[in-house]
Amino acid sequence: MEQTKAIRDMGSGAETIENSAPPAKRRSKQARNEEICGTIMGALPVLSCLVFSVVPMALALVMAFYKMRTPVSFTGAEFIWLDNFKEVVKDSNFWTAFLNTIIYSLTLPISLVLALFIAAALNATVKGTGVFRVILFLPFICSSVAIVFVWKWLFDTNYGVLNEILGSKIGWLDSEWMFRFSLIVMMVWAQTGYKVILLSASLTSVNQSYYEAADLDGANRWQKLVHITVPAVSPTLFFLLVTGFISILQLFSEVQVMDPTGGQSINYAALTLVFYIYRQGFNYNAMGVAAAASLLLTLVVLIITVFNFKISKLWVKYD
Repeated sequence: MEQTKAIRDMGSGAETIENSAPPAKRRSKQARNEEICGTIMGALPVLSCLVFSVVPMALALVMAFYKMRTPVSFTGAEFIWLDNFKEVVKDSNFWTAFLNTIIYSLTLPISLVLALFIAAALNATVKGTGVFRVILFLPFICSSVAIVFVWKWLFDTNYGVLNEILGSKIGWLDSEWMFRFSLIVMMVWAQTGYKVILLSASLTSVNQSYYEAADLDGANRWQKLVHITVPAVSPTLFFLLVTGFISILQLFSEVQVMDPTGGQSINYAALTLVFYIYRQGFNYNAMGVAAAASLLLTLVVLIITVFNFKISKLWVKYD
C-alpha cells in the first residue's frame, strides 16, 4: 500500500511538473523579449551620444592639428601641429568674438536677479499667479529664430514698433553698443521666464516658519530675501548659473539671425565664439581653424564650470 501511494504521489508530482513547464517557458520567453527591448531602448541614447557627440569631438580633436583641403574629408590634409591654434590666437576677430560673448553673458545675472524678484512676488498669495507663470514661460518654448525676427521688427529704425511708440528714430541695431544693448534686452526677455518657473518651484519648499521667526525679530523684506530666500533657493540658483553660462558661451542662432554678417558694419558686434567657429568652417572653408577654435571654447567652458563648482561651496546651502 505504501509503495502504491508513493508511486501515485510521484505520478501526481510529475503531472504537476509537466503542467507547470509551459508557463515557465512562456515566462522565460517573455523575460527574454523584455531584456531585448530594454537593451535596444538603452542602446539608442548611447548610440546617439556616440554618433552625434563622441565621434564629432574626436574628429574635431584630430582636425585641429591638420590643414584641411576639403571640409569633410582628410584627403590631402596636411599635419601642421599647433599652427591652427596660433592662427586663432593671432586673429583679432577671435578676440572680438570672445569680448562680445563676455558682454552678452551679462544677460545671465540680470535675468537671474529679475527672475528671483518675480518668483518671490508670484510666490505670495495673490490671484492669477498661474496665468502669470504661463505667460512668462511662453518665450522659453517659442522658437529662438521666431523670437529674433519679432524683436528685429520691433527694433527696426524706420518702421519698428519701439520707435513708433517713442516717436523717434533710434538706431537700435545700427551701432556697436546699441546692438549689444538691444540683444541683451531681447535675451533677458526670452530667458527670464524659465528661471522664474524653477525658482517659484524652489520657493514653495521653503519652510514658512523661517519667515515667521524673521517677522518676530523685526526683519524687513530685504533682510528676509538675503538671509532666508536666497540661501533656500541657492541650489536652484547654482544650477541656473552653471547651465546659463554654458548656454551663453554657445550663443549663435540669436546673433546669426539678427545680423548674418556678424555685425560687419558695426565692428563685428554680433560676432560670438560659436559664430566665429561657424564662419571659419563654412564661410572660409577652414575646418582646421574652426576645430582649433572649438577646442579653445571647450577649454573656456570647462574652466568657468570648474570655477563655479569651486566657489559654490562658499554660498550654496543644501540643508
